[in-house]
Amino acid sequence: MKIDATGLTRQLKRLPTAVQENVKQAVYKSTEEAARVAKVLAPNTSGDTKAGIRTEYKSDGMMGTVVVIDSNAPRAEKDRAYSIEHGRKKAAKIGKVKGQRKEVWRGTTEGYRFVGRARQYMGKRWSRRIRRAVRKAAKEVTGGG
Repeated sequence: MKIDATGLTRQLKRLPTAVQENVKQAVYKSTEEAARVAKVLAPNTSGDTKAGIRTEYKSDGMMGTVVVIDSNAPRAEKDRAYSIEHGRKKAAKIGKVKGQRKEVWRGTTEGYRFVGRARQYMGKRWSRRIRRAVRKAAKEVTGGG
């Protein structure tokens, strides 16, 4: 899950360090909470999906990302992660079964949508937490808090 706000990140870098520290704390807290929610919502058949969920931080901690599957992972792993999130449609795959060419039907599955639900849950909390951090830092800088 990634909430990309390049313009916002650029503006936040221009703010005083006190404001930046409060925003970094808010980003860290929200990103870790989003990862926890995604782990709770993730399916637990083999444990690979839950174990693979982690967080990454960029732009000196001003941007946090919840990573479900590494971007350098093999194509099969990416397909598996995509099918867990979005499901599969019934499709025929031609393969060899005991030396004969035969159509093998792959079943239909519903997606879990655990990343989408975690993003939806965290959306309002994320923006409120950032606004609260900016206001708190503004009070500290001006001496009003």
